[in-house]
Amino acid sequence: MTATVAHPEQEITVEISERSLRALVADTDEQQRASFGSMPDQIRALHSQTRPLRRNAASGDAGIAAFAQSVELTAVAAYTAAARSGLIKTPAVLEAATTFADHHQRHAAAFGSAAGSAATGKLNKALLQALSPGLAAAKTETDVVRLAYNLENAAAATYLFALGALESMAALQLTASILPIEAQHAVVLGQVIGADLATMLPAFQTQDGFVDPAKFPVG
Repeated sequence: MTATVAHPEQEITVEISERSLRALVADTDEQQRASFGSMPDQIRALHSQTRPLRRNAASGDAGIAAFAQSVELTAVAAYTAAARSGLIKTPAVLEAATTFADHHQRHAAAFGSAAGSAATGKLNKALLQALSPGLAAAKTETDVVRLAYNLENAAAATYLFALGALESMAALQLTASILPIEAQHAVVLGQVIGADLATMLPAFQTQDGFVDPAKFPVG
């Protein structure tokens, strides 16, 4: 259902109703909470399995977790900037942004715990610099949502990339539990902007557009 919402500044077309959007966000939030139900056990196992790797903070599963933490914290910063931009006029869209930012904060905390001493607790400056021009150039709510949609797709692709590099079962489980949440974020946001269905729901998640640690180092 397409809903047109009129505002003094502009008229925005939301590709689904606000009621439907809220339902999708609620479902995503429930999925996120369910996936994190066993997270404490996974993190404890990850600490045990990666203790030798954490002696070298820049490598191994701990290094990958530290990088993932920086990506998640950057996503939080991006959503916060979007919410404060004044461009998001539709209440349900703003609620979605707030909910998804909270998910990313929780993901960052989980990856930070998994990284141990390798964690920096800081966002990825290089990634934020890459995102900043798009945020600055955004003029409409659709522009902002499209940026968030692309970021969520990049996060999902990044964790698929990470699954090919991780070694411990706990690290794999942690990353595999977060990847579908990022993908679901993208699906929800894609419906808001009317993204092509084949693009939103590919037969298989790919690594296209992943955030490359070599180009966006932690720090």
